[in-house]
Amino acid sequence: MNDISPELKNLFIKYHGDTKKLLQENPSLDYMYALSDIRENLLEWYEFDEAASLLQVGSDYGALTGLYSRRVRQVTVLDPDGRNLSVNRLRNEGKENIRYITGDLDSFEEEEGFDYIVMAGSLSQPYDRHIRKAKSLLKPEGKLILSICNRLGLKYQAGAVPDRDRLSRSEILDLLCGEDGKQGKAEFYYPMPDYRLPITLYSDGHLPGKGDLTHAILAYDYPKYLRFDLGKMFDEVCEGKQFETFANSFLTIWSSHEEN
Repeated sequence: MNDISPELKNLFIKYHGDTKKLLQENPSLDYMYALSDIRENLLEWYEFDEAASLLQVGSDYGALTGLYSRRVRQVTVLDPDGRNLSVNRLRNEGKENIRYITGDLDSFEEEEGFDYIVMAGSLSQPYDRHIRKAKSLLKPEGKLILSICNRLGLKYQAGAVPDRDRLSRSEILDLLCGEDGKQGKAEFYYPMPDYRLPITLYSDGHLPGKGDLTHAILAYDYPKYLRFDLGKMFDEVCEGKQFETFANSFLTIWSSHEEN
């Protein structure tokens, strides 16, 4: 995605922080991704420990930072782009439990460690090195929360443009738990239509069945002309019990302990 920090900063000031009015009068998919309240649906439901510390890898214009600041004791936002961080600061002005650090994950150090590390759309290559680094920054009972688009997701097979960084379910499992599956425990959730603007989240304990996605909500980034009927294809996938493989994106919560 192109950096739109200067635009967002000017618009945020112009509309005095009224993001709903801003989006109504300035329709743009990039602005939607950066400013829509729907972004918080990804983790609004999650029961964070209020006394916890959280590292957000990638500022993402502050799309989820406000949620974290309301739910945990201390939030650290790490991003190599100071302009992106400046938009985040503007959006969350007055919140005293957020610290902003200009830097990247490879060189970042924190002696105390974090209870949560969130990488929502910010995992990049080399994936294995960045996963190991994130794990090293966790406290012993900490949790790594990862969200990324699925390289096998049906919406991309239908013609939507995929993110630069994307992984399949099995690739995520190998990265988090190793090929033998013994390096901790990973719980999978499936945001629909995707992790950026999620409306519904499914889990391994509650997967959609045939008919549930026949009239699936179209993502904002679907192309004008689809290669096939997505609703019908999701029906086929659900009936064949393969939704986990072909979901559009993933939300994965990993812990080194078997009990989360």
